[in-house]
Amino acid sequence: MTAVEFIRADLKRLHGMLDKALADLTPEQLHTVPAGHPKANTLAWIFWHYARTEDNVVRFVLQNRRATVWAEGGYAEKLGLPPVAQGTGMSTAEAQGLRLKNVPLFKEYTQKVWASTEDFLTKSDPAALDAVITVKPLGEMPGIRALGQTCLSHGMTHAGEIELARTLIGAGPVSGV
Repeated sequence: MTAVEFIRADLKRLHGMLDKALADLTPEQLHTVPAGHPKANTLAWIFWHYARTEDNVVRFVLQNRRATVWAEGGYAEKLGLPPVAQGTGMSTAEAQGLRLKNVPLFKEYTQKVWASTEDFLTKSDPAALDAVITVKPLGEMPGIRALGQTCLSHGMTHAGEIELARTLIGAGPVSGV
């Protein structure tokens, strides 16, 4: 198994986990601060942040500034959310204040991001992912590391955070672990 095959398989697994974790949440649950903790992120913010990060890395960074799914679909305007931001560096108050006003439309967006990533990984020349790119604010790294670190590892970290947050808001975990 190559590194690209590994990342592709585990991103598919991650996407399935995220879809399942989002599927049954009410808007109230999505926007509840877990355990009322002053520094905790809402599930809405976590899902939005991760999807925007993957979209930015796969489209904008790895595909030479290709328009993101977010921009192409006009999702910022449709959802009333920031046009460029992905949550990195947001204050806790801003993150807790983020609202997904149209959850079905947000789910549509995530499905398009997942499909775009799958398409990219299916069609990419693995050697091209050796090229060094810049991922802000992390710095320079080979494209394969950007996929592994900022998409897969980062996403799995948020998947664990989602499981805990679901438990703290009374929705319960979905992984059964």
